Amino acid sequence: MDLKSSLGTSLPAVGASAVRSAGEVSSPDPPPVIGLGQDEREVYDYICDSLRNAGIEHVTAGMPIAIIVRTFIDWIRASKECDEKGRSQTSKTGWSTPTPWADDEKRLKMELGQWLPKACLTIPSLARVRKDTGPQGQTDDLFAGLVNHAINSPRKSSLS
Repeated sequence: MDLKSSLGTSLPAVGASAVRSAGEVSSPDPPPVIGLGQDEREVYDYICDSLRNAGIEHVTAGMPIAIIVRTFIDWIRASKECDEKGRSQTSKTGWSTPTPWADDEKRLKMELGQWLPKACLTIPSLARVRKDTGPQGQTDDLFAGLVNHAINSPRKSSLS
């Protein structure tokens, strides 16, 4: 699938501040009122599993992931309809126009192209998050050296 995105003003990617090992990442449940169907739930679980395996924190991304899932499933349905019924229709005068489901397919593909990078679901967006978070995927702790020094140094009692 070729997804080109236009990211004039992009929102931060899911996990833009945290890349962890796969064992430390948990996934959210989908929003309760959205009522994902079986096929949608499979895609939702696939996306969450992919983000967990990549070590991308996404515990607060239930709603965006659900939107992506719905958009993806709708795009698949529109693509199938285009395959079955065609992408264009010709009038009696010979004028050719896109079918409504072809317009839907095009619009949904564009929406996916905008949503997927925002959720760190493209290779460039994942690379950007990994670059931004560093090789270990950890944020700098200004006091880590001081704390480690205090923990590892031999304790001298002032009472002795």
